[in-house]
Parts: sequence; structure tokens; C-alpha cells
Amino acid sequence: MARKSMSLLDLKAWIHHNIDTLKGSRITNIYYEHSQARILLKLKPPGGEDKLLVAEPGRRVHYTRRIKPPTSYKPHPLVATARKHMRGARLEAAEILGGDRILALRASTGYTLVVELLPRGVALLLGPDNRIIAATRYEKFKDRTVRPKEEYKPPPPPQVDPLNLTPSQLASLLEGQKDLVRGLVRAAKLPGEYAEEAIHRASLQPGAKPKDLEPRDIEALIEAVQDIWRESLQGKGYLAPARGEATPFKPTRLPQGEVVEHPTFDDALDELYSTPAQQVDTGEKERLLKSLEEARETARRYAEEAEKLRRAASLIPSMYDEIQSILDCAATGGQCPGVDRRRGIVEIPVGDMIVKARIGETVDQLVLRLFREAGELEAKARRAREAEKSIMERLEDLELKAKARRVAALARARRRQWYEKYHWTITRSGLIAVGGRDAGQNEAVVKRYLGESDIFMHADIHGAPAVVLKTGGHEPRNEDLMDAAVIAAAYSKAWKAGLGHVQVYWVHASQVSKSPPTGEYLARGGFIIRGKKNYLPPVRTRLYLGLAQDQDGAPYILAGSREAVEPRVLAYLELEPGDLKMEEAARRIKQELAKTLPRDARHIALGLPEEDIVQRLPGKIRILSARRGGASPA
Repeated sequence: MARKSMSLLDLKAWIHHNIDTLKGSRITNIYYEHSQARILLKLKPPGGEDKLLVAEPGRRVHYTRRIKPPTSYKPHPLVATARKHMRGARLEAAEILGGDRILALRASTGYTLVVELLPRGVALLLGPDNRIIAATRYEKFKDRTVRPKEEYKPPPPPQVDPLNLTPSQLASLLEGQKDLVRGLVRAAKLPGEYAEEAIHRASLQPGAKPKDLEPRDIEALIEAVQDIWRESLQGKGYLAPARGEATPFKPTRLPQGEVVEHPTFDDALDELYSTPAQQVDTGEKERLLKSLEEARETARRYAEEAEKLRRAASLIPSMYDEIQSILDCAATGGQCPGVDRRRGIVEIPVGDMIVKARIGETVDQLVLRLFREAGELEAKARRAREAEKSIMERLEDLELKAKARRVAALARARRRQWYEKYHWTITRSGLIAVGGRDAGQNEAVVKRYLGESDIFMHADIHGAPAVVLKTGGHEPRNEDLMDAAVIAAAYSKAWKAGLGHVQVYWVHASQVSKSPPTGEYLARGGFIIRGKKNYLPPVRTRLYLGLAQDQDGAPYILAGSREAVEPRVLAYLELEPGDLKMEEAARRIKQELAKTLPRDARHIALGLPEEDIVQRLPGKIRILSARRGGASPA
């Protein structure tokens, strides 16, 4: 499977390869690429040529020749601060923190740049007192908090070091594991590529049961791991493009034609992470298709062999005396046809088959063994069919991701409508309602879009959007007013305050003025309402968020009342004020929408950019329900 991030052993090997060029290097500049969320450090090693180090939290760190520093961009706060404290300084250390995938680059000024390669990892700048000055993202994790002025504490380290296991420790860790490869990965904490290679070099099978291993097998595994690690420290890199895999050791388990040797591990990593995802997917798809064909052939072969054994076992009783005579002859050393004493078998014709009996067996024992072996072959056939099913699922998942990427490209290229820079919704009758995101937009919405026949709406709470309902010259129906009121209520401070309901009123355009009474001041975004305010029934602070598509199939988010959203979307969620932060909420919303859709349409939700979802959220949320909508996929 395509590599998502460097492993701990990869990071250790990388530091070992490059420590001489890292220590003593002068940091000549630091960059940040917003589109890729990665940091670039321009380094001048002692007596050497400039090098560019790419550090991408949650993924990778290595020297690169394929990336060029941006010529102009808006600095990220982390990088701007790091430049202030680290540019021009020398690197004094490059080390792993906490025994896990965390690289610390310590400068001579006392400041440290930390890059976490863990899932959801961040990059941080630490002061001389080890307190956080800036980070790519601030978040409270289960076991630590990343925020300014907090002392930096790495996550708890792994409890197992796979490079220093004794045979008894490894045997204990593998005990109770389902199979060998998963046992090495989950219990012994060996990265997947290392585990598969160690098993291959130890002449064992990935699916072997740990309980069936002999002491010599455990010792062979430990020796294989040590052998792989010694090779990993030599500095070379090996890339298997079809598998999306780069390693500092030669993967002997793979066919020679699938592996490309590179002079350095950096070169292999650089090529791997610069390869477009589609190319990796193509190689992965070809490998899976090959595995699928092998699994089908294996299942067919085992099933046929099992059927032959059962048929033979069923025929033998009708030939009991004849076969017993042959077995007796073989057992007493007589000259019998079909006897192979070196192998200890005698071949006996049974119908149109040849049955291999063991010398010394009785007919009854032969029948029982044949039935038992048939059962074992049928079990193997079932496992091969289960593997076939698993491979099919992985192929479907690969196709799903490829489709999601195509949808994401459509979404980002989609032409936005004029109202999409505001809070907006479409009512049941097809009317557009827009509301300002801040005081400046409130001002713009009213000045630019409040026509003579339009309706102005506002929640009866300080800190709410000015909402304009475009009527198109027609008298709006009550349900249109209620649909627009949902926007006025949900995007007001009532949401962040966790209020269950809020009052919303509406007035005609002629009642709205920017002219305050004489001697009074009207703040930006404020308005004077003259005459009677028409209050609607209390509006619940609840928002329905739906997945819609334009005519080109590009996905977008439609928010509003359930009645307005449901018929226009493929699926929708019911939201209320909660504790789920907006970035995490966006991920959850994609997942929930995808699960609600039929499998052949899930890529539409998965391709939806998370930033588009965040833009439509009023604040922290709680997901109440998920349902299918009335629209069909484009």
C-alpha cells in the first residue's frame, strides 16, 4: 500500500545518514508552502553546497532536489517567528524526541524547530525554556496540549523497541496474535515494510500462526531484523514505485524489477513523495489485480483438489479388499506396483485418480486422512476466497479515492456564485437569502443587494448577520421568511452562546436606513429600523447542512432549513451548537455524508474540500442525524 508517512526506523536511519551535514549547518532561510502545509529550510553545511530540507508534519523529512523555495508568499506565523530566532544560526543537534517520530532541530540561539511525523502531527518552535512559541496548529490532544507558552511534552513513547528484543520478549509479544505479520507490526511495533521483509528473510510466512513458531523461528526473526537494520545504516535508498514504498534497505521480498536503487535514502524519499498520487494508485492497482488473479487461482485449485480427495475417499470403501491387499503388500516389503519406499508412499489407482497412500496405513486410516486433507484444502480455499474479497474491497477503496480526487478538482475549479462569499441559503420557493459575515459585509449586503421589493431580516440579538431576502418583486410566502430566518438565527451569536431559540424579525426595505437621528452615531454595519418590526415565531438555532452538486457534478454545501435543503441535496446533516471544533467537524461531516450515500456515490462527499465545509459552519457543532436527500447524483 502507498506509504503515508515515514516510520520511526526510517527517521532513525535518515538521521544516521545525514547527521554530518545537519550538525554545524547554517540556517540561511526558512519558508512555508501553504498549499502543501510544509516547511522548507535552506541549509549551508560546513564546506558544502546549499541543501534544501523539506519537513512536512505527519508525513516526511528529507533533503529535496525536486522542490524550489517559493519566491513570494505571505509568511506563516510559525515561519515568521522561526526566521526571527533561527535564521543565520547554526544547527547544533538533530535528534529524536520521546522515542517516537518527532525530529528536533536545535539551533545555536537556543531555539528548537520540532517536526512531528505522527498522525495529525504539528510543527512547533520552542524557546530555550522548552515552551511553545508558535505552531502550525494549536490543539488539545488526549495526552498533551499544543498552545503558546505551554511546555512542550511529546506523546508517550512506544513501550517496545523492536531493535532490542530478546527471543523470549518477542515470543511473549507474539503470543495470542492472529498472524505473524500483524503480530510484528501491532505487538512488536515493527513498521510494516520491515516486518514483511524480516519474515521473508527468516523464511517464514506472513500468515503463519505465532503459536506454531519454533524457538529457532523466533531467533531467525530477530537476526533478520538486525540484518535489515545494519543494512539501513549504510545510506542507500530503495524505491518500489508500484507499492508506493521507499526503504533504506533492499526489499528482497519484492521481484527485482519492481525495485529501483538510489544512491541515498533522501533520493528515494524525494522521488516517492514527488510522485503524483495517480501514478502510485496505478501501480497499486496493478499489484492488487495481480494478487486478485492469484487468489482466485489458488481458491480454484484448492477447491478442485479437495473435491478429488473427497471423491476418492468415497470410492475407496467399494474397493476395500483390493486396496487393503496393496497396502499389506507394501507394508510387508513385497514387490507391489506403485510403491516408492524412499518417499514412503504407494500410489493406488482409484477410479480415474491416483491416490497416494502412506506405507503402513490401513484402508480406514487412508479414508479418514483423505477426508481430513479435503477439509484442510477446503479451509484454504475459503481463506483464498476471503483474501479475494479483501482485495476486491481494497480495489474499490482505491477507485473511491481516485474518484474523490477528481471530484475535489471539480470542486476547486467550480465557478462561485456572487452570493457565496456571504452566508446564504435558497428558500423552498427558490429565493436567495444572503447575510453578512461581519460588520463590513452587513454594510455591503444592504447597500448592494437590498432592493425596493426585498425583505430585511435580523435576529433580535447583538452580533447577528444582516439578512436580505431577494423576492424578485413578488410577495414572499411565510415559509420563505422562515427559511431565511434560519440563516439569521444560526449565524448569530445565539449559536456560540448555545441558545436553543432566538427571535427574528423582518421589515420591508423602505424601513431600513443608514441615517441616525440628529446627534447620534451609527456604527459600521448598523442600521436604523423605522416602523413596525414583524416578529416570526421563535427560530431554533439549528442548521441543516447538505451535499449538493452543480450541473457539472462539482459538489458544494447548501445550508438552511430542512424543508429548503432536503429536496436539493444528495444527503444532509442536522446540526446544533456543540463542542466539535470546526476543522474536526469538517472531517466528521465528510465522513457522515459519505456513509449516508450509496457506495457508488460516496466519492462525491469525500471529494468535498474541507475548507468549503468550514466556511458554512456557524461555530462549534454537534451532529444530530444524517439522512438521504431528494436529489440524485449528477
